[in-house]
Amino acid sequence: MVGLRLAIAALAVDAAGLVVWQKHLLAQPGPGLLLVVVCAAPFVVGSRWPQLLRPGWPLAAAMLAVAGCATALLAYRPAEGDAAVLFFIALAACVAASTGPRVSIPAGLLAIALPVAVNLAGGSRTSASAAIGIAFAWVAGTAIRAQARTAAELVAMQAEAAQHQIAEERQQLAREFHDLVAHTLSVTMLHMTAVRMSLEDGESAEALESLAEAQQAGREAMREMRQTVTLLGSSPSAGPAAALPHIRDLPELVAGFAAAGLRVDLDAGGDLAAVPGDVGLAAYRIAQESLTNAAKHAPGSRAQVTVRLADGQLCLVVTNEIAALGPPPLSPRPEPGHGIAGMTQRAMLASGSLSAGPDGGRWRVEAILPVGDRR
Repeated sequence: MVGLRLAIAALAVDAAGLVVWQKHLLAQPGPGLLLVVVCAAPFVVGSRWPQLLRPGWPLAAAMLAVAGCATALLAYRPAEGDAAVLFFIALAACVAASTGPRVSIPAGLLAIALPVAVNLAGGSRTSASAAIGIAFAWVAGTAIRAQARTAAELVAMQAEAAQHQIAEERQQLAREFHDLVAHTLSVTMLHMTAVRMSLEDGESAEALESLAEAQQAGREAMREMRQTVTLLGSSPSAGPAAALPHIRDLPELVAGFAAAGLRVDLDAGGDLAAVPGDVGLAAYRIAQESLTNAAKHAPGSRAQVTVRLADGQLCLVVTNEIAALGPPPLSPRPEPGHGIAGMTQRAMLASGSLSAGPDGGRWRVEAILPVGDRR
């Protein structure tokens, strides 16, 4: 819009010079010179201080003054191909670019009608092409205004998309850290329980071994946290980054829980390495969260992890005994909360589904995730 204001101001200055030359206003000034100044001044001032010609009464008053003075100029010392028509062209372009159709259409029609009316009345010698030029200026101004509005809307949409992307990244980061912290704390608590029981039995060697395993679990969690932050914060052009956990890493996950004291069995079938990365990560995190909940809410129970690949779907089932002999739970059995909500969200983001709840005397979590075409 700045470029348009400058172009209109330049047109108004050129029109003023041509009118002064055509009508000999320097040799014989008369009232015509004042009319020229009034016609050109609003456009020049508006190019430097656009707030003075903001849409509304300021713009309306200025444009009415221009229309009236330009009409008077057409009748004052008529000239062949009167350059005063250029003020109407500037007026039409300015109003069309600054206001909506409710104002710009009547203003454009007025800008076309006034020169035609003066010409028909015999007060000027302007050609019919003047009306075409004024109409073209109005169309150009309207198009520039529409383009400016479209550009502004595009910028707003891009800003909204950026905010949405930031929110999604925060949610993804929150999910990853929730699963990592919950898993690490649960495994560490299992090791601490083993340490306490070993010390009560006088088995200091076993207690030291459990402490070493808890330390190793903490280090592994810190490594995975740094890896997650690096991967989520890197740009696609930053080169390859370390991969996040995948369902193919399930044996190591189960082995870690077993080493911490959770009785868990794994039954995996199919080529888990062929599972797409996002689905593999979702399945891994769901299994991790399910085993973490089993260790937290039912320590001493036996858990079972079953994975099957069939018909373009990955089926993950994690079950554990609800009532089990052993140490008291690390925390009371909760209603479905952040853990189950997070697992459900992960499954949905992978275009799958998840169900969790009691199944007889066991707690069952089942996730169905598509591994084929997910359009």
